[in-house]
Amino acid sequence: MNELPISVPIILLKNSSNGITDSYTAHFASHPPSPNSIYETHYVPVLEHTFDIEPILKVLSHLRDVNDSSDEYTTATFPYGGFIFTSQRAVEAFASALQHFTSPPSHGNSTVAASAQRRLHNLALPLYAVGPATSHSLSPIQTQYLPSCYICGGSEAGTGEALANLILKDYNALHSSHDKLNNKKPPLLFLTGAKHRDIIPLTLTSAPLDQRIDVEETLVYATTESASFPSSLATTLAQTETAPIRWIVIFSPAGGEDVLRALGLLDEVFRIAHSAEKPCWGRDRKTFLASIGPTTRDYMKKIFKFEVDVCAEVPSPEGVGGAIAGFMERMEKGGWE
Repeated sequence: MNELPISVPIILLKNSSNGITDSYTAHFASHPPSPNSIYETHYVPVLEHTFDIEPILKVLSHLRDVNDSSDEYTTATFPYGGFIFTSQRAVEAFASALQHFTSPPSHGNSTVAASAQRRLHNLALPLYAVGPATSHSLSPIQTQYLPSCYICGGSEAGTGEALANLILKDYNALHSSHDKLNNKKPPLLFLTGAKHRDIIPLTLTSAPLDQRIDVEETLVYATTESASFPSSLATTLAQTETAPIRWIVIFSPAGGEDVLRALGLLDEVFRIAHSAEKPCWGRDRKTFLASIGPTTRDYMKKIFKFEVDVCAEVPSPEGVGGAIAGFMERMEKGGWE
């Protein structure tokens, strides 16, 4: 009789990607900790996101407003030469707008709507994405709604600066036949949240005149801290309490304090962790913490005097998974302390 595999919970303090298999779920499902165990992913959102798809729908409406009843549609007629994405939330807003745009109309001219969908499929534009996670979430959307478009960036551009430099090279090559002196390239549309770095628009708009690219920014989502995070985390911790080992992955400084409090490791008077004094945090403990990168790791250490067990070298599913796998391998050999 085959024994059931041992489940190792991975509690990810982030939103799961909507409508697609999250890249962390996919990675941990295909990289089990051992032949007789599996990872079990749990998502506990620290932040809440509200989307505003109206600006995107306004842009897409150009596909309906074209005075051409034929199926032919020239990409040059579209007001933008491509889109820029630097977060999965922006991709989700884009996906929601595309779904709304392509839904059968409850009233109105169905012929016009069908023609607009065909024009959408014929639209041949670059979709610039920072990092592998954003690129991964964009891929099924491109396949379903924008098959003539192409994704550029991803793992080749893990930072805003890297993506900006890639855009300068790719977009200028794409529009090499334009009048460079008058810089008649169409602008790019940057879908953003309320808080974002300006490195991409600054780099593109301050390039030499013949390379310069105009960028228009539009706000498509807002982010706030989730009021339900502490209770959701407590529930998930209770559900995974009997596991022989479990991991909590912290993706940003937000939520770090609640994690320590939920684990009983926070000194409420001095606002620092007192893990060294807690018996449950000794060698026999079964809860371990991973950080998505050095910023979050250093925040936890500076503010709460707490050191996470591992820090991903690369902020990606592979980076987090590799750090955890390495730690567990050392733990198996008895050398994790």
